Amino acid sequence: MQEAILGIIAEYNPFHNGHLYHMNKAKEMTHASCTVIALSSNFVQRGEPSMIDKWERTRMALAQGANLVIEMPSAFSCHNAGVFCSAGVDLLAATETVTHLSFGMEDTSFHSLKGVIDILIEEPPSFKENLKRHLQEGHSYVESRSLALEDLIPGAGRLMSSSNNILAVGYMMRITQKGYPLTPVPVERTGRAYLDDTLTDVASATAIRKAIKEKGLDEVCPYVPQESFFILKKAFDRGRCAIDDDALFRMIIASCLRASPKELASYAEMKEGIENRIMQASKYSKDLQELIEAISTKRYPKARVQRHLMHILLAYDHWTNKAVQRLSVPYIRVLGFDDKGRALLKTMRKKARLPLITKTGSLESPYSKTIAAFEYKAVELWEMLCNAPQRRKDVIQKPITV
Repeated sequence: MQEAILGIIAEYNPFHNGHLYHMNKAKEMTHASCTVIALSSNFVQRGEPSMIDKWERTRMALAQGANLVIEMPSAFSCHNAGVFCSAGVDLLAATETVTHLSFGMEDTSFHSLKGVIDILIEEPPSFKENLKRHLQEGHSYVESRSLALEDLIPGAGRLMSSSNNILAVGYMMRITQKGYPLTPVPVERTGRAYLDDTLTDVASATAIRKAIKEKGLDEVCPYVPQESFFILKKAFDRGRCAIDDDALFRMIIASCLRASPKELASYAEMKEGIENRIMQASKYSKDLQELIEAISTKRYPKARVQRHLMHILLAYDHWTNKAVQRLSVPYIRVLGFDDKGRALLKTMRKKARLPLITKTGSLESPYSKTIAAFEYKAVELWEMLCNAPQRRKDVIQKPITV
C-alpha cells in the first residue's frame, strides 16, 4: 500500500492557529508520513504583498510540522482563483509523490458538490446562458457564476459565496480535469471566516494583519503559534516586513503616472476599459484605500482591483499572462525542508515531471526563464517595500533547513 504524502496549498500570511489546526487535522485524517506545502511567493492571491517574505513563511511552516516547502511563483500566486488553484494543484501533482491534497471549506457536507464541479467543467448551455445574463446585470464574474449555479442547483450559490469554498472547488476541478491521482481532503474551517477582521477565537489572517498594522505586533501573540510570533517579531525588528500601505501606494501611483492608457491596457486581465478608471483614480486618490474604492464597482470588486494594481506594479503583461494560463508552472523550486523532506526530495528527484531546483540559474527553457525573471522582479520590488531591503536575496538564498 502506497504511503500517504499530504499536500497543502497555502500563503501563511502569516501562519496562525487556524493553519495549525488545518495541518494537524489533515495529518490525522490521512495518516501522512510527510507534508508538502506549495507556498505563495511574495505577492499573494488577494492582490497584496505578503507581510513577510516567502523564506520567513517557509520557516513558519517548517516550525509547525511541514516537511517540505516548494514555491508557487508570483506569476501564479498573485492571480485569480482559477490560475492560483490550477498552479498549486499542478505543482503538487508534478512531484509524483504527493497523494492527498487538503484544503479548508466552510461546509464539507454540501449535497451536490460533484454536480457543481461537473457544471463548472462542462459549462452546459443552460449554465452559460445564466452566466451571461447575470454578467449583463452588472454582477462580477464570481457573483455571476454563483448566481448561475444557484439557478441550476439550489444552495450552490451560497456554497460559492465563500472564498475558501471557491478555492476548494477550484482545487477539485483541476484534479478532475487533469485526472490527477490526488485524493481531496476537505477540512471544515473552525473559528472566524476567511475575511473576518475580528480578532477573537481562531482569528483569520485578515484580522491578524489588520491588528498588526493598527495596534502592533504584540496584539496578535495569542492568535499565532509561538514560533510564528518569534519569526514575525524578528522580521519586524530587522525591518524585513512589507506593511507600509503608503509606500505601496506611492509605488503604484508612480507606475500609473509614467504609463499611458494603452500601456495599462496591455497588462494582465485588463478588460472593458478598466484601465481608464485606474488612470483617472490615480490622479487624485490620496491613499491606497481611496484608490481601490475609486476603481471598484459591482463588476470589479476590491480583490480584483487589488490584483490589477499589483499587475501594474509588476508590469505583468498579457503575453506572460496567456502563457501562464496555457502552460502552468514550469519548475518545482525548493524553499525549505527538514530531515523527512530531504528524504522525500531524493525520491522526488527521480520521479518529478518538472525540473526540481533550488536556484533558477540552471533553467533552460525560454518559458521557465520568463517565469523565473518575473519572480526575481517581483521579489526585488517587494524588497523596496521594506525598511531594510536585501537586494538579490532571491539569487543567493539557499533553502531553509531545520
